[in-house]
Amino acid sequence: MRFIPRLALVLVWAVSASAQDAAQGPDSAAASRILEHIRVLSSDEFEGRAPGTPGEDKAVAYIQQEFIKLGLKPGNPDGTYIQNVPMDGILSSPSTTFAVGGKTLTPLVLNDYVAVSRHIAPQVDVKDSDIVFVGYGVVAPEYGWDDFKGVDVRGKTVVMLINDPPVRDLKDPSKLDDSMFKGKAMTYYGRWTYKYEEASAKGAAACLIVHETGPAGYPYAVVSGSWGRENFVLESADGNAGRVPIEGWLTLDFAKRLFAAAGQDFDTLKSAAVSKDFRPVAFNAKASFSVTNKIRPLASRNVIAKIEGSKPARSEEYVIYTAHWDHLGRNTRLKGDQIFNGAPTRGTPRAQYPLSRCDRRGAGPPGLGILRPASPLPAHQDPGRHQYRRPAAERQGPGPGGHRLRQHHDRGRRQGPPCKGRAHHGPRPSA
Repeated sequence: MRFIPRLALVLVWAVSASAQDAAQGPDSAAASRILEHIRVLSSDEFEGRAPGTPGEDKAVAYIQQEFIKLGLKPGNPDGTYIQNVPMDGILSSPSTTFAVGGKTLTPLVLNDYVAVSRHIAPQVDVKDSDIVFVGYGVVAPEYGWDDFKGVDVRGKTVVMLINDPPVRDLKDPSKLDDSMFKGKAMTYYGRWTYKYEEASAKGAAACLIVHETGPAGYPYAVVSGSWGRENFVLESADGNAGRVPIEGWLTLDFAKRLFAAAGQDFDTLKSAAVSKDFRPVAFNAKASFSVTNKIRPLASRNVIAKIEGSKPARSEEYVIYTAHWDHLGRNTRLKGDQIFNGAPTRGTPRAQYPLSRCDRRGAGPPGLGILRPASPLPAHQDPGRHQYRRPAAERQGPGPGGHRLRQHHDRGRRQGPPCKGRAHHGPRPSA
């Protein structure tokens, strides 16, 4: 068995009550059920649960079986538990140079940086792109925050910091200001997905995020381990042409070297970025990228179940709880153990909250209905979850299965189809 820190084992499907449950307290019984699911899905039999492999077939079948045991109804519009998720797998091979300070810096792939292109194209090149440091890359009108200040970054390489701006409380500088980016709670503005979305919206040619373990919440090995292999995107009509062409990460050490070569001090600029008054800093430097993509079409699946609500007047409204079933699969280049079974560091805590919504164990039906999609690939921008929400925007009717979806978003700018509700998001890692 091979376990990788932070990368994906999420398990939220409760089995039916056993005879042992009666002899256990409710917390112990729930813990036992969760651990049994972890044991099954992380076993070598499931081959690391990579999308498009026999491991996916086994994971999908297992989840559907457990939904049926719980008495949950099919949640897909066609009356089944399965929704197809058409995707493309992309394996990017990048080369990068920075012309700065009269010399050329050539970072080492994986050691110093990772970069991919999610364009459905065999070759993506960016030549002599001006480099601009844009702080945290956040545009948040509700906080009066704009890191771009109207600066045109079209065709340029933007460098950003991870997480939200950690604004200190003026009354107590030892704490974060709860009125700015929700204090310790990371908002969507802090997520790496948002950073690339904003760079795409601004027309940048490349977006590089500086990795720091504290603000990111995971070590650089997690980034290089996932971004250095095949990545996945939903099929799109434009081949993702609207996305920023190059998406990548820099290690902190290499970022400091790059800043210094451009005559800038990383720590000074990082401190300056924690202010509404920050303005983008143009470097006297240029970046060039060349990315070769190997692309393959891929058919994956969501597993969707539902609990119908008890209020007739709100029968079309559903609360959605999502999680993912996948992990990294296996690496046939390794000797001995080749299977990446999954990480309890990510799966176990996340399992408990949605579990209580699926395994109601004697409780009556909830007031509002519950939809429970299990999706592939959260580490790759949640294509399964986006595919689940996509029909609400692309066909007539209120949402998947004809349901009106209630989803509250606490994470900055709302993404995807219009919806409303509340989503819980965990604490922000310490800076």
